[in-house]
Amino acid sequence: MVFKQNNKDYFCCTSANYTTLKTTNSLNIKNLVFPVAIVFALARILLDLGLKLIETSAIPYYSSFIIAAVFEIIAIVYLIKKFKKSNEEQLSLSEALIVGVMFMVIVGTLFALQSFLYDTYIDPEFQKNAALEFANLYGKGADVEKMMIGEENIQATSSIFSIFTSILKFSLLGILISFIVGSILRNR
Repeated sequence: MVFKQNNKDYFCCTSANYTTLKTTNSLNIKNLVFPVAIVFALARILLDLGLKLIETSAIPYYSSFIIAAVFEIIAIVYLIKKFKKSNEEQLSLSEALIVGVMFMVIVGTLFALQSFLYDTYIDPEFQKNAALEFANLYGKGADVEKMMIGEENIQATSSIFSIFTSILKFSLLGILISFIVGSILRNR
């Protein structure tokens, strides 16, 4: 049941109306998050591929992860604020978490698939060389090289597992940022 007060629609809390409201919010979240997540995923993929293809050194390559994460945090804040605004300034912590996690799962999935394909089929030595170069900066190259020799046999089975762990890492970042932003914005 919908009633009006001060030119705003309010839903009565019957179970049918509550379900309709939740479904509407889910569609709003999906329609808001999906296009932005795709754009950010493509940007992250292009940044990653660009740095791999120009054969940059380890520090700029790994620094790009931090830069991308900062932009993803900004995107999560923007999306949660936009959702709250479109939802008549109402925001629950669960809605904020859904927005952030959905965003990061989409970005993380596409990025992990691209990384897996590149590192498996295009340049299987890239990650190994980048890790060795980074370790050599701190005098630990020999230790890392010894560790990598033992891992070569395991790599075939762990490659698929690395996709899932990457998605999990992105999801955890989404949960953390969404929880913080949602906790702050729901009370404003």
